[in-house]
Amino acid sequence: MVALGEFKPSDYWATHVNSIFYGIKGPEIHNHFQTYVSLDYRLAHALANDFYAQAKNQQRPENDKWRVQEWGVGNGNLAACFLSRLREIDSDEEVYPHVYYILCDESEEILKGVRANPRLQEHAGKFSTVRVHAEHLDCFRPHSVAKIITNEIWDDLATKVLLKHQGLYYEEYLCPFLKAGALPGGSDAFLEQFQNKDLEKLAEHPNFLDTIYWERDFQRVNLDDWPFAEILKAHAEEFKDEIPMPINTGAFAAIKKAKELLGPGNFGYTSFDYGMKEVKDLNQEGRPYFNLYGGQYTFMVNFPLLENIGRSLGFTEVTREYQNQFVGRDLEAEVVSLVDLVQNHPQVASMAPWDRDILMLGTLNALNTVYRSPYSGKLNYPAMEGTPKKQRKQIAQLAKNLSSRGVPDTVAYVTREEVLASLKPLRKLGYREKDIQSAFQSPAPPVSFVHIQFS
Repeated sequence: MVALGEFKPSDYWATHVNSIFYGIKGPEIHNHFQTYVSLDYRLAHALANDFYAQAKNQQRPENDKWRVQEWGVGNGNLAACFLSRLREIDSDEEVYPHVYYILCDESEEILKGVRANPRLQEHAGKFSTVRVHAEHLDCFRPHSVAKIITNEIWDDLATKVLLKHQGLYYEEYLCPFLKAGALPGGSDAFLEQFQNKDLEKLAEHPNFLDTIYWERDFQRVNLDDWPFAEILKAHAEEFKDEIPMPINTGAFAAIKKAKELLGPGNFGYTSFDYGMKEVKDLNQEGRPYFNLYGGQYTFMVNFPLLENIGRSLGFTEVTREYQNQFVGRDLEAEVVSLVDLVQNHPQVASMAPWDRDILMLGTLNALNTVYRSPYSGKLNYPAMEGTPKKQRKQIAQLAKNLSSRGVPDTVAYVTREEVLASLKPLRKLGYREKDIQSAFQSPAPPVSFVHIQFS
């Protein structure tokens, strides 16, 4: 193994490799993971409905617009569906004509993909893109923004990891390694390119990211040197020993910047992310604290700490809830993720990966007998590598049969009513009513999708 650098705190190496990941893979990143706004629309519609309800009763800034900013923009689908929903419900043209949407991202490759999004292009003149990092938004005037939205960016921002042991605190250090034979080109040249983040050269060998091996160590630390030290020390008193705790310092900076940018009569800072909603979740032994997706290094989000940070910065109202509760309240219905529904099938745990794909596609087709999306778009569902010929053919046929107005993604929300209306074809796939009940009633796991609002 060859070290690609020295042991450094986790926030250094994780953000280093993430900036390379986004810089060289661009829109291809959506092949590695989906978020609840990549293709689905229900989170965006819930945000738009909430924004409209507040804005229609509020005088807009004189001779100005309501500026909405999104930090970390994915493929642009959240912005597109937000604007489309706002246009649809604003029959008296009180709000939509006066909204301007600014999409901010540090990756020019991502922004290129966003500008090419045909659904967003319908709103030409209503949006712009700005290349900027979410922790460094000094190009905008203070108090000039009406609403800020982020979706799954905190997990990519700088995050330290803290561990408590017998009253003392230890910080996680990381070091990236590659197998000696896996170093692209000349080893010295590659090491220099990696350490200097030479995106042009590194883009010639994008697959090296998947093969990085991470070694970790813990070193004694004094919390007095960390940002928001007093809040952090009080929070750390609640930690159980020996459980690694993410300290999302990049999110601290984003919340602070949001407070600076939001103007009078604003509609707050809304964030969706994946992590621990309560202190009891933080203290759950064995829960993960990081994930790797195609070379990207993401951390779970410590929501109780971020609420404390937000309050210390002057946000007077902070609400935390599970993401599906936010969507369910908007729809006035119980909702569940399609993935969670499939995971409650009685045979799913014993299925081969390609048979799970067949079950997922069968479930999509069953729900599509009653589900109708307001947006047209055929879900692309290729067979995974290694799928046997017979199952590959079956997957291709099931994918071909998917409705262009059906459930938009495997990462999408469906209501109890939609699922129960599809009960007959779901039963043919092996679902029982108790499996469906379980999908809607199971307690949230310690790491969940959470919605947090700072006002």
